[in-house]
This record gives sequence, C-alpha cells and structure tokens, in this order.
Amino acid sequence: MISCPDTLSPEDFTRAVDAAIRDRRTRKVLAGPGSDPMAFQAALRDSLALAGMAPFHFAREDEVPEPWRFRAFVGAGLTRLRAELDEADVLYGKLPAIFDGAGAVVQATWLPEGRPERDWEHLAASASAVQNSFLAMHARSFGSYWCSAPVLGKAVANRIFGVAEGEAYLGTLFFGAPLDPEAEAEVGFPGKMHARRTSPAAWSEWIDN
Repeated sequence: MISCPDTLSPEDFTRAVDAAIRDRRTRKVLAGPGSDPMAFQAALRDSLALAGMAPFHFAREDEVPEPWRFRAFVGAGLTRLRAELDEADVLYGKLPAIFDGAGAVVQATWLPEGRPERDWEHLAASASAVQNSFLAMHARSFGSYWCSAPVLGKAVANRIFGVAEGEAYLGTLFFGAPLDPEAEAEVGFPGKMHARRTSPAAWSEWIDN
C-alpha cells in the first residue's frame, strides 16, 4: 500500500498526485530562478533526488548503477555555460531566449552498453527519471521544458557541458519560475503537443475477458 503524508487524507493525496501529472505542461520561456534563488536551487536538488527514484532494470556500472546522468548549471555556472555556447555558435532560433529565461539548465544523458536488449531499458529508465524531476518541480510551483535540439547533443556542446565519453544525449532540461500569464502570452513558446492530447480510447485497450 502506498503511504500518504500525515497532513493529507488519502483522497487529498491522490488528487495532488493526479493534479501534478495532469497540470504540468511545457514552459519554454521562464522567469529565472524567481524571487528566492536559494529556494529554487533547493527545490531543484530535491527534484533531482526524486528523479533517482525512477525504476531501472539493469545495473549500468558497479560504482554507479543508474543509467542516467544529470549535470545542473545554476548561478555563475549557468552564466558561463550560456556564454560558452553562444561563443561556439551553438545557440540559434529560440534557444537564446530559452537559455536567458532559465533559472537552471540540466544536461541529461544516459549510458548505452551497445546491447540492444538492455539499451532500450536504460533509455526508458532515464526518460522516467526526467519525468520524475519535472513532476517534482511542478509540485513545487516551478516550470520546466525538455529540449531535444540536436545541436545541444553534438560534440562541441558535449565539451562545454562536460559530458563524459560513452554518454548519449537525452535532452537539455530547463527549469525556472513560470512567467505570469500576460508575459507568457507575449513572449512564451507554447508546447506543440499539449493541445493535441487525445482520449485514452484512442491509444489504449481495455480487455476484461
């Protein structure tokens, strides 16, 4: 049985979890770390710890069995990252605005083994870890965006992000305080798929006999 916090009834706990899953959405342009950068960074640390609760099926290495790796850039580290990516002509299109609005950027990678029967499980587990972090940040009232721009996984970007040899690109994750609705309507880039979601009847079957 799943336990709920003493401060919530089981019904309220269920509603809170459901709401976090249902209401989270892509926020490509954010408002930095918000009014309390230390609270934002604490929330991000907690969220990355919760990312690590994702299920994984095989130990990737003896020392660090999880197949995912996250590198978080905040404060001066994020400023340096933004400048180095710009100098290397990595940023284009909407990416400069997305970087400028972020309170933190996390480079997410995973470690393939070169064994297809295991690698798809490593990748699925790593994607689950990303979703855990997004839901945890949403529950703490922060926004997120999973960017998969190919240029951010190329060799020049890997060098700047400090990605180790053997790691494969999973995505560049942006976190921060959400813009107010008026500002988001003016400068935000809405997620492409949120409004296109369909009923479960379109993609699931219910078999009871």
